[in-house]
Amino acid sequence: MSLPTRIGKFEILKCLGKGAMGEVFLGKDPALGREVAIKTILGSSAFGEEAQARFEREAKAMAVLNHPNIVMVFEFGQDEGIHYLAMEYLEGDDLETLIRKRNLPKAALLELLAQVCDGLFYAHEHGIIHRDVKPGNVLVTHRGKKLQAKLMDFGVALLNQSDLTQQGVWMGTANYMAPEYLDTGKATPSSDIFAVGVMLYEVLSGGRKPFAGETTTMVLNAILRKPPQPLEPAEIQDVSPALLKVVQKALHKVPENRFTSAEALAAALREAMRDAPPRVEAPQTERILSVPKENGTPARKNLVVGKGGKANCLSLRVALRLAEAGTQILVQPGVYRESLVVDKDVEILGEGDATEIILESTAGPCLLLRTPGATIQGLSLRKAAGSDPAPVILLQSGKTTFRNCGILSEVGPALMVEGSGTQASMERCRLSGGSPVGVEVRSGASVTASGCSWEGFARRGLLLGPGASASLSQSVFQGGEGVAITVGSHGQAQLEDCQIEGCLGGGLEVNAEARAGLARCRLQGSRYAGLLVLDKGQVVLEDCEISGHEASGIHVVKDASVQMTRCRLHDNPGFGLSVLERGLATLEACEIHQNGQAGVLIHSSGTVQLKQCKLFDGKSLGVVCAPKGRGVLEGCEIYGNAQSGAKVEPGGSLLLVQCVLRDGQDTGLLLFEDAEVTLEQCVVHRNARGGILLTKDASDPILRKGNRIEDDLWRANAKGELVKVVPLKQR
Repeated sequence: MSLPTRIGKFEILKCLGKGAMGEVFLGKDPALGREVAIKTILGSSAFGEEAQARFEREAKAMAVLNHPNIVMVFEFGQDEGIHYLAMEYLEGDDLETLIRKRNLPKAALLELLAQVCDGLFYAHEHGIIHRDVKPGNVLVTHRGKKLQAKLMDFGVALLNQSDLTQQGVWMGTANYMAPEYLDTGKATPSSDIFAVGVMLYEVLSGGRKPFAGETTTMVLNAILRKPPQPLEPAEIQDVSPALLKVVQKALHKVPENRFTSAEALAAALREAMRDAPPRVEAPQTERILSVPKENGTPARKNLVVGKGGKANCLSLRVALRLAEAGTQILVQPGVYRESLVVDKDVEILGEGDATEIILESTAGPCLLLRTPGATIQGLSLRKAAGSDPAPVILLQSGKTTFRNCGILSEVGPALMVEGSGTQASMERCRLSGGSPVGVEVRSGASVTASGCSWEGFARRGLLLGPGASASLSQSVFQGGEGVAITVGSHGQAQLEDCQIEGCLGGGLEVNAEARAGLARCRLQGSRYAGLLVLDKGQVVLEDCEISGHEASGIHVVKDASVQMTRCRLHDNPGFGLSVLERGLATLEACEIHQNGQAGVLIHSSGTVQLKQCKLFDGKSLGVVCAPKGRGVLEGCEIYGNAQSGAKVEPGGSLLLVQCVLRDGQDTGLLLFEDAEVTLEQCVVHRNARGGILLTKDASDPILRKGNRIEDDLWRANAKGELVKVVPLKQR
């Protein structure tokens, strides 16, 4: 496209940039003499009607907004097939470039984010949600000696009553999408606030994003299920605790727990900046005894706690009082009967065998942590016999990492994490004892654990409160009378390569509207269910094994849903899978075998969908479709079960497509009155007592084309005797 001389009433001076859909020109308003930026899109653009709709949406959104932190629009129109948008011409860099260059102090960048919030609040007040808030859509200009943020690119904005976009459709940039937006496709002002939270994290980290992944799918999964990546100590050493709380709140998974408005976030940012500590330069290495400052004086020394040798403190309490932020406190073997408050970013490191370095409290927690970041490594922590029920460790703010620690709890929790955004990270830790709860994570807090073990807790190994989250890998839960893991309402848990064994109360309990994902996990041996999903809870399992549960391997109720791929449910004394009360279970390429009761029970308005699954060698039935239950089986094999391959009770409904019912010790299919059964391209053969057995008043199954029923067909007469019937007709 050659340079036009005029677009609309504007004289064209030069081209500022080109894109796939159009170009941006520098123009001049001949009447007013002011320069304008003219954004254009060709009517014949390969992007078609959607591109034009976005362009028009941007014009409509920006035309009603007149705010110092939003780029102003002067005119929108069409000229000889070219749609154009004339807006104020501004010189400057986008915020993404400024963050990457790191030329501006964090305080200046944070003030720019506060200005973005000012503009967003104004837009929200006018019924407009931006939906693509990110650093690349913020232009930074100079206004005198001050920097000014200008929010731009409202091309995917959601307008009240707009017919140019639809709810339920994702629009925007993946890294900045809020969890609830990914869930539903419905954008709200809180979705924009979450995006500002991501930008705030980028400012503090120098460009890193809180939810990372090698692919877009991995990024979206991290946003939905994982806490933000921890900020490094060097990144936040000059940041106030108040500002860290702002980040945590803005990035909360639950929108109701974020700031109530963009205006409130702006106020919190400016208030937190007033509390910022003076800047401290980061140390050159992590493990050094002293670092000379430029003037030759020592910066700080690490502290050693113990008796004799190189120790310079007798107690941890004294060491904490002397320590500066970033200090390492090395702890020699011994028993330290202290209750400590950690309010500095320090590392407390055991020197030697952790079982010989013991911190014991007689009253209150052994450790009370109120610090943006701390590390505890190589210690054993416990409460003294007969002490109060306070947790052994209480984490109230920031993030603390525990490595190679043993935590013994007989009364209160081994670890309690509380406060929105508070994070605990555990690596190769062992939690044991007979207390009711091992780890309790309260509303809005999170925990990650890798290579850890939970042993013998009475009620819950891990208890996630409402909105709390956990990410576990290569961890083991074993023993105890209670449930291994409980996920509270709206909570989230992700388990990979974990094992839950011998927890008598059950393996995993997922409550109201909570979510859990399990990959390569093993849940074995309880008195109840290996997995219990309630009240609109959602669970996804891949390559998992569930066995040895007396009631049911998996139990799904109350509008809950379970999705399983390549899983095994076997040797459960109860059912393999039971679904009722409007629950939904979807299984693909799974094996269900050798269970004491039916492999699959569909009951009380439950729905089960099985694809390419095998149900075999059960001690009872393969599938039971009870009253009001509905099942769809596609490409499944049902064989070798002690009772009928499938039983459909009064009011139940079952559809079988390309399924095989064979080699059962009883009938292939048993139907009761008012049952609805349809077979399509199915094979029924080699069952010991016949292919299909109909009770006295049962209706014939619907046989669509392509079935091969080689076994005899039977119907019970009025006397209860079985009478062979002629083959049923296929439709």
